[in-house]
Amino acid sequence: MSLDWLYSFDELNAYRLDTKKGKERLEAEIKNLPGLLNFVGITLPKKPRILCLMAGSCIEGIAFAQVYDADVTCVDLQERLLTKGLREAKKRKLKLRVIHGDVREPSMLVSGRFDIVTVLGQPLPHIGIFDFDQTIGGVKKLLAKNAAFLIDQSDLIFRILPQYKDAMTHNLEPPVFSIHRNLNARHGYFERLYYSRTRHDSYKTYLWAPWIIEYMLKKNGFAEVEVKPYVDPYSMAQTYLHTARSPVH
Repeated sequence: MSLDWLYSFDELNAYRLDTKKGKERLEAEIKNLPGLLNFVGITLPKKPRILCLMAGSCIEGIAFAQVYDADVTCVDLQERLLTKGLREAKKRKLKLRVIHGDVREPSMLVSGRFDIVTVLGQPLPHIGIFDFDQTIGGVKKLLAKNAAFLIDQSDLIFRILPQYKDAMTHNLEPPVFSIHRNLNARHGYFERLYYSRTRHDSYKTYLWAPWIIEYMLKKNGFAEVEVKPYVDPYSMAQTYLHTARSPVH
């Protein structure tokens, strides 16, 4: 199901580069990216190859390209967001390309080896555990020797569930609200129905926690798996940075 409507809501403005919040988030990412990598102990070579999965409008990818003179590839299913990111990268004359595709099989979308593969901006609520397990397996084939896999995701179980509401407002102009529809404990998601004056749709939100991601990385054979709490400098919200090194063969 397309996420285009969901990402048009006011509450997600920071993920779109054509908004004031999106531009502010990009500048914050450029400023804070070196500190983030230093915090998790990742050192990039000169002119690195970087793959950003579930990249949205490529905010993190643009930051990597600008700060590290990197050759960046951004992959996402949302073609409109990718187009916005590519437009901004061209304005800045950066080495960035976009691929509209399914991250479940990243090795089918790109070739060669990368110095770092990232999943940043906390996009995992849009993908289930079984699909992301397939993604992790594909990332193994794309990492260069001693390369890193970096995942940014907050603890959704303890962040969302304690304040979960049956009805919520997501956009004011035009008004959009949602109501709880279903909780699927087997596959780990809740589903909500979204309504506006002119349309309605349903969206799933998958629940993730640091220990789940850590287990999946170790299960897939990655080395030096670490999880560190981190405060996002833009949103000032608690998240977790998960790092792993190229699998041991």
